[in-house]
Amino acid sequence: MDDAPTHTTDGPTAFTSAVELRGLVRDGRSSAVEVTEAVLTRLEKVNPLLNAVISVRAEGALADARTADALPPERRGPLHGVPFTVKDVNESTDLPIAYGSLPFTGYRPGFDSEAVARLRRAGGILVGGTNMPEFGLRITTDNRAFGATRNPWNTEHGPAGSSGGAAAAVAAGIGPLALAADGAGSVRAPASACGVVGLKPSRGRVPWAPSTQEQWAGYVVNGPVARTVADAALMLDVLAGPVPGEPYGLPAPSGSFLAACGQPAGRPRVAYTAVPPHGAVAPEVLAVFERAVGAFAATGAEMVEAAPDLGGLLDPLLTVMAANTAAMVRGVPPQRLAELESTTLDTARYGERLGAADYCGAVAAAQGRAAEVVRFWEHHDVLLTPTLTVLPPPLGTAPQGPGFVERWREYADWLAFTYPFNITGQPAVSLPAGRTPDGLPVGIQMVGAPGGEARLLAVAAAFERALPWADERPPLG
Repeated sequence: MDDAPTHTTDGPTAFTSAVELRGLVRDGRSSAVEVTEAVLTRLEKVNPLLNAVISVRAEGALADARTADALPPERRGPLHGVPFTVKDVNESTDLPIAYGSLPFTGYRPGFDSEAVARLRRAGGILVGGTNMPEFGLRITTDNRAFGATRNPWNTEHGPAGSSGGAAAAVAAGIGPLALAADGAGSVRAPASACGVVGLKPSRGRVPWAPSTQEQWAGYVVNGPVARTVADAALMLDVLAGPVPGEPYGLPAPSGSFLAACGQPAGRPRVAYTAVPPHGAVAPEVLAVFERAVGAFAATGAEMVEAAPDLGGLLDPLLTVMAANTAAMVRGVPPQRLAELESTTLDTARYGERLGAADYCGAVAAAQGRAAEVVRFWEHHDVLLTPTLTVLPPPLGTAPQGPGFVERWREYADWLAFTYPFNITGQPAVSLPAGRTPDGLPVGIQMVGAPGGEARLLAVAAAFERALPWADERPPLG
């Protein structure tokens, strides 16, 4: 299909979907300049309250939009005139990048990462960079360099992390699309906390090039944040595809992910569970999840309460994370080490104490467990879980344990349903499922078979139609 079904508007607004925006521009009902101006106006209004976007290229974005408007129709790409933001870990020529870290503030890489380049070649308009914790090492979005990001639904709460700036921006109407990255739930957790869609693709689906080295043993992947499943699929259509040298590169997709959203989901085999491998689910989260299971059943899905054994994956993750952090910290000039946050240094010191055998053993153990976990999808199309086990945390309440392992075991209780699938490499998407009586968003996670984004997105789109939530807006005015 060309475009997924969407609402009709007379012109671009801050909350017009990406699919509809490109249609407005394509049909001459609007222009790339008008669309970009609408997003920049919204950014100027709400970002001072949220601190979601930490670098802005207003003049550059408008110049790109004018160039886009001058292109003949045959040269217009699938994202023609659609604004987007990038997480502060995705390099771009026109924005500084700091990786959420004070020692790197002001750094200009001088190149577009392959993911950013693909979005721009497709006609997307790069608006700005979004906030994240230092090196993406927390599931809260705050740092010494730029401060804390606030949740659009309740500014006394955070947007989770580490892609909290990306999710808060999309939820608040600062562009319909955001490029983010997910190493243990960093796309899905903020999507849940902010009431938007966050997709972690299969390992190797979206490239890291030109940085082709492993990111946390391949656990970290780039992925879209959007307000609708169709918008996330449209963005994935642009992002997906191999690059020479990618260690986990998958073959090019055989069809359009956006088209898959319009396909009948049939009677998918949906397993569901609210029992995490460790920790516990908050009662408010459980109540929303149970309503979502009922809505899912009403779509005709074949529902069964079941889940794979997700134990044995946390310790390998912590080893890989700490070792990679130690390697990253080695790239910081010695005279600037004191500018790093204490939790980052603590993680790096733990990683420095690990040996090569520790690292290789952790990766091997994770691979063995992952091979066992994915067999579950031989009998099920989708696993349905809560995304976060907790509500969006109040600002300043991140776990502050005495050491890296102790602190991250508490984080991991929040992410108990997300991090296992970074290790298995499966696609997983967080969808808005509702809000608590206090108005805080709660998301549900759907996990598909390895490489099965098309089927996963078809089922997710069917659920979205059964329980639409994309028209709800945060109380920001």
